[in-house]
Amino acid sequence: MHFGSIRKTDHYRKEHEKNFPWSKVIEIILTSKNRRKKGNKIEIKAKNHYILCQLKDSVLWVINAKYTK
Repeated sequence: MHFGSIRKTDHYRKEHEKNFPWSKVIEIILTSKNRRKKGNKIEIKAKNHYILCQLKDSVLWVINAKYTK
């Protein structure tokens, strides 16, 4: 997966930014090896973390980021 930048969607800002810090999102995206493509979305699952992104015009848009059990 190749992208030039990582950006926040409005949904991430409104719903997830308070509970899941941006620095953690970046860390997981750059270090995770468990990425799955589902249609035009990309799921990243790490231990106790879930991130949903969309790659569009070489920009990785973060839609959702949350802690899992």
